[in-house]
Amino acid sequence: MLRFALLLTAMLVAPCALAQTPPPDLTLTQIVAPGAVSQPLAVRHAGDGSGRIFIVQKNGVIRVYKNGALVATPLLTISVATSSEQGLLGLAFHPDYDGVNERRFYVAYTQTTSGNPQAIAEFRTTVGNPDVADLTSRREVIQVPDVAGNHNGGDIVFGPDGYLYWSMGDGGPQGDPNGFAQCLWKKPLDGTPSNCSPGGGTNYFLLGKIIRIDPTQTTASASSEMCAATAGQPAGYRIPPDNPFVGSNQTCDEIMHYGMRNPWRISFDKVTGDLFIADVGQNAWEEVTYLPAGSSGVNLGWKCFEGTTTFTTAAPCNVPLVNYLPPFQTYQHLSGRCSITGGYRYRGPIGALRGTYINSDYCTGELYFSTRAANGTWSPGLTQVNVWQDTPYSIAGFGEDEAGNVYVTNIGGGGVYVFTSASDNSAIFEHGFEG
Repeated sequence: MLRFALLLTAMLVAPCALAQTPPPDLTLTQIVAPGAVSQPLAVRHAGDGSGRIFIVQKNGVIRVYKNGALVATPLLTISVATSSEQGLLGLAFHPDYDGVNERRFYVAYTQTTSGNPQAIAEFRTTVGNPDVADLTSRREVIQVPDVAGNHNGGDIVFGPDGYLYWSMGDGGPQGDPNGFAQCLWKKPLDGTPSNCSPGGGTNYFLLGKIIRIDPTQTTASASSEMCAATAGQPAGYRIPPDNPFVGSNQTCDEIMHYGMRNPWRISFDKVTGDLFIADVGQNAWEEVTYLPAGSSGVNLGWKCFEGTTTFTTAAPCNVPLVNYLPPFQTYQHLSGRCSITGGYRYRGPIGALRGTYINSDYCTGELYFSTRAANGTWSPGLTQVNVWQDTPYSIAGFGEDEAGNVYVTNIGGGGVYVFTSASDNSAIFEHGFEG
């Protein structure tokens, strides 16, 4: 068991205390020992009342954890590219998944084919054994060409509207030299950020975006604005009719939000439906943006801004941004900090922690807590962080179970941990251990 005290660290400006103080005995309790899983980067649940959680490994394997132990046979093992930030990057179960009448789940991964595109595939769990996928049920849903082995994004989550949200990075390299994040259409690798038009060779699209699709349905004949499909041909998904750029010419219908560098992890508040997007910065600033439920077509500002600091004023950043929303949390690359990992707004059994957004820095292992007041202000303020603990972990992902417990994954050592407190022990007993 690991027990940590509350610390407060602020940068550039004076400290600001949390509006809600975590319990003094708040603890990270180990549920999966280091080495028992390989490079875990996410924890997900099926929403079927089984109490199971699923541990996503970067190497293409999904492990099942139930009744206090890992199941020997993985849910799924698929071939994925694993260079740099590539791999099996996301997992989402159908909102109505029950393991019987609805058995579909979806994975986001990097393909091993030429160019290593990012893709989403659909599977079903096996009839009579929901702990194992039926490999014959595999269906490819969508594929997006990518540029480099980093800035892949890769998280997938079903929103409260029943549609699937997919985070995509700007494709790399540093500085988004092609301007993909602000481009709403297709364009080649031309080194000209001001250009947002197709050209010769491979054209890229949907990079630096949050994509919103219906993967449960198919399209008989894709429109020319379905960028990840061939016009007039069948597509493995449908476009939600209220996506913000539907009906506009030369804009990709799949786009929900844009202007991101590498939104590695995203999450919805299970109570309010609000969306949190943690976007990995470049030279100086990390950020989290809060989008109230129902937000559409929001521009997060990259590469015009890094955090709230101007990154460039060159076109297309030489005019005011449309629908720009600044982040609520930023922190600078000081004291070893380097890369944000987005987490969850806690809605679990620990009363004093409810409503707290939890995230971390990958390099330092610090865990940050933020709360939002009734008037909409966040504590701590911008350019500040509340450090709950400087852990020894390389935190690449978080997770949430059906009860709202929040989990932390250590991609470096392979351990998985859950927040617990004596103020409510339901998380401990649910998983068959007592700390």
